[in-house]
Amino acid sequence: MELIKRLAKPVSNIPKKKRKQHHAMTYFLLSFFALIALLPLYYLVITSMKDLNEASTMATMWPQSFALFDNIRFVLNYPDYNVVRMFINTMIVFVLKAVGTGLTCSLAAYGFAMYKFPFKNTIFFILLSAMMIPGELLGIPIFEFMVNTGLKEIAYIPLWIGAWFATDIFMIFLFRQFFQTIPKSLIEAARMDGYSELQIFFKIAIPLNKPVFVTVIILYFIGTYNDLYGPALYITQKSDWLMANSISIFENMYRSGSSSYLVPWNYVSVASLIALMPEVLLFSFMQKQFMETAAGVGIKG
Repeated sequence: MELIKRLAKPVSNIPKKKRKQHHAMTYFLLSFFALIALLPLYYLVITSMKDLNEASTMATMWPQSFALFDNIRFVLNYPDYNVVRMFINTMIVFVLKAVGTGLTCSLAAYGFAMYKFPFKNTIFFILLSAMMIPGELLGIPIFEFMVNTGLKEIAYIPLWIGAWFATDIFMIFLFRQFFQTIPKSLIEAARMDGYSELQIFFKIAIPLNKPVFVTVIILYFIGTYNDLYGPALYITQKSDWLMANSISIFENMYRSGSSSYLVPWNYVSVASLIALMPEVLLFSFMQKQFMETAAGVGIKG
């Protein structure tokens, strides 16, 4: 109990000397855990610098050989690795998913936030409860439906069509949290001025909540990049592969059918870094809006 009281003691009441020690310990722990978090990225970078023999047989923390430019040249010139084409394919799927989710989920959330109707809270609770259902549980029936209807390999339909029916429950919850902060008097004033509900939504609700839409863009960009299950299940033509498939190209490059085969980790690391760059750039430009949304959910909930 005494320890809890000490930890709960305000920092301003701690003597100056102990306060400095407290800050030093805090910075040390933060730096320590930051280094641990960056360790996989560091190993990815140094592995991309190794030659094939070193990367495949030795786990060294510093490359004994430097073959980064040779590795990049090999990856970019590999016949099955058309990085521009795969990036464009990924962007097509990302835009369709992000626009569909941003439009339909925000409209659904606007209804939950602004309107009163019977059993509204009960319906929303049931909707949130559906988040506990594993997505993989519906994988087989959805796959059978796509195959039987002939939509399996048409314009990436299996990868984005669900986003246009407000199926992302978490996004509905996120939008609802922000729409609830809009002053009701502002909505009523807009209605008295003759605004339709769609005009209120597009001219008031969206402009006042831009950070949450930026968060949708970031999350769906990263999610589309990291989604290997969907593309591997529905895409068979190499010309239609997404960036997520690019890593498996080099993982299986020397696979001959046996259970044990050589994995060229240097090429895999280079392909991973190439796929990682757009994500890092996007987050660098939009991190302010993303952090505003993360803070807003906790405050406005």
